[in-house]
Amino acid sequence: MNEKERQIIDLIRQNPYITQQELAERVNISRSAVAGYVSSLMKNGVITGRAYVLNDFNRVLCIGGANMDIKARLYSEFKVHDSNPVKVSESVGGVARNIAENLGSLKMPVSLLTFTGDDSQAAKIRENTEGVDFTISQVKKGERTGSYTAVLNDTNDLMFALADMEIYDMVTIDDIKRLTKHIVSANLVVLDTNFPKDVLAYLLQKKSDKQRFVLVTVSAKKISRLPDDLSNLDYLIMNRAELATLLDKMSLSPDWKGLQGKIAKVQEAGVKNIVVTMGQDGACYLNEEGEYGELQALPADIKDVTGAGDAFAGGVIYALNEGATLKRACECGLQLARQTLETDESVVKTRDTDMLQRFINN
Repeated sequence: MNEKERQIIDLIRQNPYITQQELAERVNISRSAVAGYVSSLMKNGVITGRAYVLNDFNRVLCIGGANMDIKARLYSEFKVHDSNPVKVSESVGGVARNIAENLGSLKMPVSLLTFTGDDSQAAKIRENTEGVDFTISQVKKGERTGSYTAVLNDTNDLMFALADMEIYDMVTIDDIKRLTKHIVSANLVVLDTNFPKDVLAYLLQKKSDKQRFVLVTVSAKKISRLPDDLSNLDYLIMNRAELATLLDKMSLSPDWKGLQGKIAKVQEAGVKNIVVTMGQDGACYLNEEGEYGELQALPADIKDVTGAGDAFAGGVIYALNEGATLKRACECGLQLARQTLETDESVVKTRDTDMLQRFINN
């Protein structure tokens, strides 16, 4: 690939709807020369379809929530029906966004498809998200960007959270259809459960044989948004509370045949690989070959639990994309989760990718 082709690809990545004339002006060559380069790139499979959709085989696409996180941290024990002194902080969040930024911090090419309002909160999200391509993210005029308010007790554990996510309920299949070519061009697609059930089902239906799909649940309440048909889902990542809710949805008792039996029952619904996080107890997994394992959490000097689950998911996805086994991927997830627990940030901005690569390859 020559320098002109690289310049054209960079410009297309920034704006898939750029015209050949605009490309010619930006690269400083004739329009006919641009047409020749584009034709060659399409023949070689680098560009697929109209609107110059790049076929980035190593690209990860995260689809779901991007919102403002507000944390209210209590100074002392919580008192009901009384005023409780807190320290309030604000940062960007959202499960899909957090996972995308975790991957970006690991130098992975990653894009985010989310829906925001046309407000100052949306601008903050874009300005404060590093290493993530927002090209195909959408704006809904006149709507509020999603927000998540977490109340932490005086020992930094989550007491409860308040979620204003109405904007995601407005996402329709038609909104997604316009972006299908971008979605099918990604090597690995990560979904969260912020979008409606029918939208998630449509996305799974559009999966190609060359793609892998990972679904990361957002909360027990949003388990109801899981599609009924999960046969196209390669990986499902959730926590114990979400697992219990899913079992209830399947009309099974939460104590059905122990932890391994619970996960195996979910696997019967069609999911190939399942990971369950267990907080201080670590994580467990069941792969498509039937191998089950439990991993201990790594010791950590906990400052803030917010974002640790998303960091875990990011570590799992990063390692899987690098060819790791599910066990090793979960171990990478625990490494990233520990780093996040030991900071006040929902996403650690810089990661030691060399360390992770050595860890994966050992």
